[in-house]
Amino acid sequence: MSKNSIERFTNRVVDYEKFRPSYPTEIIQVLKEQIGLDKQWLVADIGSGTGLSTQLFLENGNDVFAVEPNREMRESLVHHFKTYRNLIALNATAEDTSIDAGCVDLIFAGQSFHWFDREACRKEFNRILSKNGHIVLAWNQRDPEDAFQQEYEQFLRHHIPSYQSVSHKNITENDLRQFFADRPMTKVTLPNQQIFDLKSFLGRARSSSYFPKEQDRNKNLYDGLQTLFEKYAISERIVFRYITEIYIS
Repeated sequence: MSKNSIERFTNRVVDYEKFRPSYPTEIIQVLKEQIGLDKQWLVADIGSGTGLSTQLFLENGNDVFAVEPNREMRESLVHHFKTYRNLIALNATAEDTSIDAGCVDLIFAGQSFHWFDREACRKEFNRILSKNGHIVLAWNQRDPEDAFQQEYEQFLRHHIPSYQSVSHKNITENDLRQFFADRPMTKVTLPNQQIFDLKSFLGRARSSSYFPKEQDRNKNLYDGLQTLFEKYAISERIVFRYITEIYIS
């Protein structure tokens, strides 16, 4: 990961922790069925952020390496999960995890793979994985069939110049197949959602890496988001729908 990528979330930790979606707990059952996940597996959560995906495996009883190079995000994770004895937080990157070779049963990357140097992290993943280890990449993708999400997508494209260049949507399924190379890949999708009032909807927008920093924001941006919210809100709430995409190898 580049220094710029690492620092993108430094000033977004509070919004990220409050307003980013968690992952469906059904992911654990999917992984049990697809690859035989059990609580004895050692998991490396790469780009763990504040621990939205880490929590799934901690609560399943797995020992977890949470690999996160951003200090503020990592400190938030450590504080939030300080009572868990099965967590080791590492100041490291996907390309250089500092984990011993051949000891990890499952590598998980939630909402983070698009920041990695693919060739470098492929070598590192192969180094730390056990002989029969697995890689799982996941994203909470805004539901493209939802009318609100369609209009929100167009709003981001029109009003935020950096949006398209850093979006995880730049990663295609073909890219992932190339990354996995000779490893088989299975895709599973699950529904996911959040319910927002206006304040939390704006917080969700601010939590994204492409959203302008405070000094660069303008009133028109917030006015436009409020207008969009009011168009679709029912009883001053909107349902923010996702499709959680899980790629298993």
